[in-house]
Amino acid sequence: MHKIIFGVLLLVLSFGVKAQTPTNPTYQVTGVFKGKSIPLRDLPKVEASEARETSELKIIRNRMRAPRKVVENALPLHGDPSAQMSFGALNTLALEESFDGSDLGEGQAVPPDPSGAAGPNHYVHAVNLVIKIFDKEGNLLTGPSPLSSIWGNGVNNGDPIILYDQLADRWFLSQFNTATNGLLIAISETSDPTGAYFTYEFPLDSFPDYPHYSVWDNAYFMTANKNSGANTYALDRIALLNGDPNPQLIGFNLPGIEANPNTVFSPEPANLLGTAIDANTPGYIVYLQDDGWSPNILNDHLKIWEIELDWFNASNSTISDVPLELATVPFESTFAPFGTGDVNQPGTTQKIDMIGGVISYMTNFRKFDTHNSMIITFNVDVSGTDRSGIRWFELRNTTGTPWTIFQEGTYAPNDGASRFMGSAAIDAKGNIGLAFNIASSTVPVSIRYTGRFKDDPAGTMTIAETTIVNGSGVQTNTNRFGDYSHLTMDPDNFTFWHTAEYFSQDNFWTTRIASFSLSPGFDNDIGVANIVTPDDGILSNSETVEVTIRNYGQLQQSNFNVELRLDGALVATQLFSGTIDAESDASFVFTQTVNSSSAGQTYELSAKTTLATDEFTINDEYVKDVKHLLANDIGVTSIDSPATGEGLGNEVVSVIIENFGANPQSNFDMSYSFEGGTPVVETITNTINSLESFTYNFTETVDASQLGDYTIIATTLLNNDQEVSNNEITKQFSHEQCDPESNCADGDGFNKFEIGTISNEDTNCSPNGYVDFTNLSTDLNADVPIDVTVASGFGDQLFSVFIDFNDNFVFEIDELVITDEAIATSNTDVTVQFTLPDDSAIAGTHLLRARAGWSQSEPTTADGCVDFTYGETEDYTVNVMTTLSIQDDDFNTSNLLIYPTSEGTYEVNLAGNANFGDLDVEVYNTLGQIVLSSDMNQSGNSYKTTLDFTNKADGFYLVKVFNGTLSTVKKVVVK
Repeated sequence: MHKIIFGVLLLVLSFGVKAQTPTNPTYQVTGVFKGKSIPLRDLPKVEASEARETSELKIIRNRMRAPRKVVENALPLHGDPSAQMSFGALNTLALEESFDGSDLGEGQAVPPDPSGAAGPNHYVHAVNLVIKIFDKEGNLLTGPSPLSSIWGNGVNNGDPIILYDQLADRWFLSQFNTATNGLLIAISETSDPTGAYFTYEFPLDSFPDYPHYSVWDNAYFMTANKNSGANTYALDRIALLNGDPNPQLIGFNLPGIEANPNTVFSPEPANLLGTAIDANTPGYIVYLQDDGWSPNILNDHLKIWEIELDWFNASNSTISDVPLELATVPFESTFAPFGTGDVNQPGTTQKIDMIGGVISYMTNFRKFDTHNSMIITFNVDVSGTDRSGIRWFELRNTTGTPWTIFQEGTYAPNDGASRFMGSAAIDAKGNIGLAFNIASSTVPVSIRYTGRFKDDPAGTMTIAETTIVNGSGVQTNTNRFGDYSHLTMDPDNFTFWHTAEYFSQDNFWTTRIASFSLSPGFDNDIGVANIVTPDDGILSNSETVEVTIRNYGQLQQSNFNVELRLDGALVATQLFSGTIDAESDASFVFTQTVNSSSAGQTYELSAKTTLATDEFTINDEYVKDVKHLLANDIGVTSIDSPATGEGLGNEVVSVIIENFGANPQSNFDMSYSFEGGTPVVETITNTINSLESFTYNFTETVDASQLGDYTIIATTLLNNDQEVSNNEITKQFSHEQCDPESNCADGDGFNKFEIGTISNEDTNCSPNGYVDFTNLSTDLNADVPIDVTVASGFGDQLFSVFIDFNDNFVFEIDELVITDEAIATSNTDVTVQFTLPDDSAIAGTHLLRARAGWSQSEPTTADGCVDFTYGETEDYTVNVMTTLSIQDDDFNTSNLLIYPTSEGTYEVNLAGNANFGDLDVEVYNTLGQIVLSSDMNQSGNSYKTTLDFTNKADGFYLVKVFNGTLSTVKKVVVK
């Protein structure tokens, strides 16, 4: 899915178990800390509009236009051989909570893309384009508030994702930033989701559409539907939780993958349920492969990649070079061409999209005593006529062994309805819950769930299908429907929480939040939930250890042992003699202390309950690393500025200093050296407390005005520093040219541009979204209305036009002649008029730049250099005619030629019919800086000079020939 706001035991043996060999990241970047938000409870509220129809609001169309099926004889040929055509019959616990989340009047966008997660006391819910927080009875605590208000940057782009990180008791929020190809991340400062959040932006190499995240012990993993570059990412979870100003992100390509040509590219990262996970368990990425997509796919199967992370040296992280392949029962994941709709509704011919061919969100992982399980779902065509069922899998392995398919099935009761947008998870007893949307020509879009108990017949959903909410409307004016639903687990490990959309009235979506359980939980279940003390600091040989014990079960508990270990060695076993009520906590202090007196050493503490009747032992143990800090240890963790970009000049050097030691530090020196020059030394007078970070901006700037690459080294100079390995950091950055790029593969930008005698319909998209048409030229008369006629291959565009009157290759605001005019409909001509002033100062030949971009990703096109997510840039040549003298006319009709004579050397030749006096040449780079200049040598009415670009960067330059009164320009590409 493109663009914002919306911008998925016959053959249990693996048919391709190959040796897993690693490949390293293809992308690395440091996140930009955007500061701490105000508490979410204090965010501004959205005033909900009246129940307007979808047609009056922003409709986010999908961008994929592909055939239904590439390989027509791909299996299965006649429906799904594993389809469960009957309903489950087992009744279970009643639906617990069910309340509306948000609606179109609040979100003001289509579709909603609902996401949400439950914590101990809250449910946090987000849609395009708002967030709301409820208690677990459905009482609204805060919101609806714009997503943009969290980051405070006005960005309200969408595809929100909400996660509850049960390992840390914290909250994770995300949306994307279309203008910067960035990910916006927010992490709650505390366990209270209505409080403040650490906010970040991660710049990526191309737009991260359809981002799906997961929680893992050592990372937040993310995948995205991207046209280029990496598509699978790991974010440094611990750094984000700590509010680190410089969290790392690394990106991988998925080796050996075949993307679905019919819809979005959406592999899924495995998401951890519960808190148990074996040490060194790799992250997992899963994707389906349908033999109908490509002749290169010989059989329907699942692919699984493993990711091993090394945050100390992120470039050492790896992903499987050869993914594991698991053969499946044949399935058909292709439906009607994406964007046309494939699910029927009552009383209308308008179908809605239900997003086939993607792993549905989420893929959930849980560790059990004897194995790990992973739950996967996606839509399949069970009839060959676009009736959808939900193919589901439970994979199993033990850590370090390959996954196998333990069971699979397709839930598709034979009632003529499509079941789609499924999301599934597995509780702590091994029961599976599956929630989904349902619709047909007689059933409006509704939300239901089913499930199965642990020991039920394999491949079958045995729980009676239960309604969460019935729809009471249809959508008649667009095929767009939510791009995912979201089922998560309560921290109690037994309650499923689900959110999805339905139509509460015609052309008006509403989201529903519901919870259900298949089991009430364990009677006897107790464990250590936290090690309260000791913490990092100056530690002794007799540190007291305090822990929090949690009774997760349904019965009171007392008189059980608690074990304490230091670096794996048993230190003490002591009796807890008190009583802990069901679902309650208690504090426990060991009488035995631990020796952690070695400065600079990190100790592993673990505490574990040993209740004899415990039914779920995975959560018994809690492990914590505690470091005996050095007294004096300060270092530099990042250089935030200067950063790679365009238009650099005198740049501030900004660094992050961290006090790794126990003692506060102040009045110490810090230095930087730029391009190997003499170090600049300045004194930090601020006090930095233990384990705190501090941003320091040097007074003396660096000159990065020339195009090219630079190196800067920053160093802390604390006199009594006990650890020097973290004192220095090196950063390389580049001053880049103004070469705007964008994606125009879907028709964004221009497919027609007409002005004067220029009539250009040959505007095919280039790979980087820029086309040089400066060989096309026209005369423009000043003080006379001038028509510009344009068309685009994709509607809802804005376009702007610049004329570079001062010929410096910088497109200033006063050089805009057309600003953000609309191209509402694809392939339809739009004509806009402008008038040039009758000013002799603007006479001559100039560069005209036209820019168009999709309005949902580009709020303005009135910037001559910024990259667009979707759009195009075209350059032409125009000759502005004012009241001309004879000499003016002769000059403007002269022929300016620029051509290479040897490597790096170009000749400039102006041949005319008159003598123009002394002529000069100036060469501008794309930043408007003069990089070369020369006098023209005159021979009769011809003028020549030679320009040496040998030491200049490759790229576009503007060559200007002038005599103080007259001027003409020409663009040259230097390679």
